[in-house]
Amino acid sequence: MQLRQKGGGCMEAPYSEKLRHRRREIELTLRHLERERREVEENTEWIDQAAYASRISLLDRLTAWYRDEISRIEKVLGRPNESRYGLCLVCHEPIEADRLDLYPEAELCFDCQEFRDRAEPS
Repeated sequence: MQLRQKGGGCMEAPYSEKLRHRRREIELTLRHLERERREVEENTEWIDQAAYASRISLLDRLTAWYRDEISRIEKVLGRPNESRYGLCLVCHEPIEADRLDLYPEAELCFDCQEFRDRAEPS
C-alpha cells in the first residue's frame, strides 16, 4: 500500500477519515468528562472525602489521556502536508500498513517502536 502520491504527500482517505472520526469521538468523550466533573464537584453530599478525591483524580487522568491522544491525532493530520505521513520518524521507512490500520496516528514503524519501548525505563 502506497501512502504517498507523486508530487507530494497525501494521506489516503481511509486513514484521515479514521483519525477524524476518532477525534470526534474523543471530543464527545471530553465533553462528557467535563460534565461528569462538574456534577462531582457540585455534589455536596459526599460522605467519604477519599472517594471524592479519587473520583476527581480519575477524571483528571482520563481527561489528560484523551487530550494527549487528540494532540497526537492533530499532529498526524498535519503531517500529510509535509509529505511525511506513513513514514517512520526514526528510520524514514514506510510504516507497516497493518500498523496504520490499527493505529493511524502511529509515528514509528514496528521495529523502531519496539526498540523505543525496550529502551525506556519501566
